[in-house]
Amino acid sequence: MDEVNIIDTVKAEKKAVNFSVMECVYSIIILLISFGFVRFVIYNTSGFLSTGVFAAIITAAIIFMRKSDVKLTKFNVALAAVLYLFSTVYSITDNVLIKFLDTLFLISGTGYFVYSTALGKKSLERFLPFALIKAVLEYPFASFSYEFRAVNSSVRSSKFGSNLKMVIIGLFVTIPLTSVVGMLLMSADDGVADMLGSVLDFIASENIWQIICQIIIALPCACYIFSMLYTNIHREKITPLSDEECEKSIASAKCVQNMIIYTAVTPVCILYVMFFISQANYFLSAFYGRLPDGYIYSEYARKGFFELCIISVINLSVILIINLLAKKGGRNKPAVLKIYSLILCAFTLVMIAVAISKMVIYISAYGLTRLRVYTMWFMILLALFFVIIGIKQLRFEFPTAKWTAAVFTVMFAVLCFSRPDAIIAKYNIEMYNAGSLDELDINSLFELSDDAVLTVIKSGAVTPEDAESKHNSSNDPHNISSMLVNKYIS
Repeated sequence: MDEVNIIDTVKAEKKAVNFSVMECVYSIIILLISFGFVRFVIYNTSGFLSTGVFAAIITAAIIFMRKSDVKLTKFNVALAAVLYLFSTVYSITDNVLIKFLDTLFLISGTGYFVYSTALGKKSLERFLPFALIKAVLEYPFASFSYEFRAVNSSVRSSKFGSNLKMVIIGLFVTIPLTSVVGMLLMSADDGVADMLGSVLDFIASENIWQIICQIIIALPCACYIFSMLYTNIHREKITPLSDEECEKSIASAKCVQNMIIYTAVTPVCILYVMFFISQANYFLSAFYGRLPDGYIYSEYARKGFFELCIISVINLSVILIINLLAKKGGRNKPAVLKIYSLILCAFTLVMIAVAISKMVIYISAYGLTRLRVYTMWFMILLALFFVIIGIKQLRFEFPTAKWTAAVFTVMFAVLCFSRPDAIIAKYNIEMYNAGSLDELDINSLFELSDDAVLTVIKSGAVTPEDAESKHNSSNDPHNISSMLVNKYIS
């Protein structure tokens, strides 16, 4: 009997959802936007079209919330401006990796923008990671089925929708009969066979199946976007995030005695001291830009570089873990735990400085590559994170989440808007012209994106005719770099 009551309650709740006219209209709009997202962002980025898709998503979210009587604070407006700015990345670069990372950034940023706007946030919260989990992973799935229910409601409530529904049903019903009649007509007349054969070839072509696949993928994307908007506006059935809840979650993880942590970390710190003492001359050579005896540039730069990078990431993890698990931490963190965290920060910053210095020596001798640029960027970002962590040890009230988010956003903007491939081409050409590089590998530059190709052509390193013979057509011709390259070589 209880099970029957539960089922009835669930059915009653489902029937109780009444969508507003705006929500019904938005359910259709989101379907169209989601198809554009799949086609021009997920399936194949298309420069200005990809920018337009994200601009449409952000604008639609703003209008939806404004129509739902949600006011945008100055902080929300600033967030929207950042999102609009990063949506232009697709239009200014042909670099596939940069566009992929930008897509992840925009998806996460849009989720947080809707979340913070609905709450009327005036600044980044202290527990930003918890808010991001709510905004990107929880709320967009809390009302996941509501997109289809809103579409169904909009179809039932309009005469056009009802007629469209009947037409679709009629088309499905007539498929068997039409197929039989078509085969008979093809057998009876060669002209009809040729006409229907062309139609069947089109239906069986790769393009039509690609479109069908894109429509199928767009459906869950539409559910995600609609649920994200709907759930943040209708908060009756969700548990709001509070500082107290976050503090309890963090407190529950503090299960390790501080003495155990000190004992575990001490040998690592001793190893670092011994390591630096034994390798002092070797490391100082990197800072002074000279090679130690018995080394060549490539051997010196590579030796230990990636190991130092890995150790830096491990140290970041160790610092976060010991501060999270230590029973005595947080506001009442003992001085010893602070000292250990500061020591690890200091050792890591020295390692990062050595690694960057070695890479600078290597770049000055052999030029730039994508791997060298990305590695340098990542190491600088890590160094800034360790500085923030160090300040946090000295000042508990320091807004770590705000500074970390700000530093990452600025550094990511540098990566995206600097167009790394163009920098690589420009630097290598200038170094070669100055006599610092023995040879200029034009073919490797043409293997990069059109950002690099455009720089090579504009520098005069190759003629337009040679550029045309070496150039591989871009999958995304709708960005500025690719359009200018095609203009130069056409």
